[in-house]
Amino acid sequence: MKAIKYFLAGALMLTSVTATMAQDNKTIIEQATQVIKAKGPDYQNQVKQLYKLNKKNPEVLVGIGKAFLFEKDTVNAQKFADYALAKNGKYAKAFLLKGDIAVMKDDAGAAAENYQQAKYFDPKDPDAYYKYAMILRGRSPEEAVANLEELRKQRPDYPVDALCGRIYYIAQKYENAASYYDKVTDRSKLEDEDVTYYAMTEWLLGNRDKSIEICKSGLARDPRRSGWNRIAFYNYTDLKQTAEALDYADRLFNKSDSAHFIGEDYTYYGTALQQAQRWDDAIKAYNQAIELNKGNDKQIAIINKNLSDVYLKKNDYDNAVAYFEKSIAGAEPTMDNLDNLGTLYAEIASSKTQAGDKEGAAVAFKKADETYARMMTAYPNFKNYCNYMRGQINANLDPDSKQGLAKPFYEDLANSLETKADKNNSEIAMLKQAYLYLIVYHFNVKQDKASAKAYANKMLVIDPENETAKQVAAL
Repeated sequence: MKAIKYFLAGALMLTSVTATMAQDNKTIIEQATQVIKAKGPDYQNQVKQLYKLNKKNPEVLVGIGKAFLFEKDTVNAQKFADYALAKNGKYAKAFLLKGDIAVMKDDAGAAAENYQQAKYFDPKDPDAYYKYAMILRGRSPEEAVANLEELRKQRPDYPVDALCGRIYYIAQKYENAASYYDKVTDRSKLEDEDVTYYAMTEWLLGNRDKSIEICKSGLARDPRRSGWNRIAFYNYTDLKQTAEALDYADRLFNKSDSAHFIGEDYTYYGTALQQAQRWDDAIKAYNQAIELNKGNDKQIAIINKNLSDVYLKKNDYDNAVAYFEKSIAGAEPTMDNLDNLGTLYAEIASSKTQAGDKEGAAVAFKKADETYARMMTAYPNFKNYCNYMRGQINANLDPDSKQGLAKPFYEDLANSLETKADKNNSEIAMLKQAYLYLIVYHFNVKQDKASAKAYANKMLVIDPENETAKQVAAL
């Protein structure tokens, strides 16, 4: 009984198609599509009937073929494309369908051939040009755009500039994309996809204000579009316009339709909250970003560094260090990693000094010194910089210079740099600092005026107007 019921249901559907042959092609295609989607128990016979009832109508045959392709049935899609061409060998839409089938099969050559045939038989159909351009873009976006310029000649009314911008955006040639999108005089006529690509292009090129302007042109017609609210939010955050950034963050998270949140949303949200000095809220946002970035170690490392910065602002030094160390864990730390860690310890020491915690400051300065010693061993090419940093750190540990803690580092730095012929501005600045310390140390602590005068004369060679050096040299 159940089988009979299904058979009758299928028969009724086919009867419906038969009864509507006099109707417009769109209705016939819609009804045939329902048959294909249903895939009833008598499906193969139904497919045969679809052909028999429409074999003289290439438009319907192609429409049915598209319905099969939508269901990923490339075999039947190909049959119906061929049926259409058997009826009309010049029917361009059938070649378009065959090109789409080839795309689904990852056969770019066959797709290109069929799209070219479609262009030949209907030179005014923009679909043929655009689909052929999408095939060409991987090999040469310039050829793809040249193909679309052919369409401009056939259809001056068609939005070719937007299509060219889209091709270049997908090919990641953002300056070219911007050049074409800029030619569009009426942005209100851009398709949603192109508004997104245009806004993203300008964001990626660093043109924040222009990207915001494009987003707002789209939001004027659809204020709940999550993608446009997102791009505006990112731009305002990058510009450090915090109030506007948080406004668009609220629009993204609470006033957008069908929003699918990604880890970068919460990374940007954390950044905006950090700019607003809402430290605890920033920490929550960054932790959500970590949850959504599981498996992306590179991104998590960046977020952990951000968390370190926030905890430092909260004077939570243990967490500031812990999250920084998390950010560089898992691989040999780079020179920048170690430099940043040393700087972090120095900042902690400075904060503790200002708070009157001399013991805590000393511990942090020693940690900074250890970090630069580690950096000197790992990256000997940066020995001068490390000696400079260790000199400064040890000068803080020994404010009256009585222990001479900074002396060996500044001496090593001076010996290295003073023999160098071509010194850049940074090296000259480091050498000045080394000479100044050594002048004062020998004059005040060691009371060795000869050594102090020797360093003063060296200082005057690179800084003739240095008052301290002039005074000591004149003794």
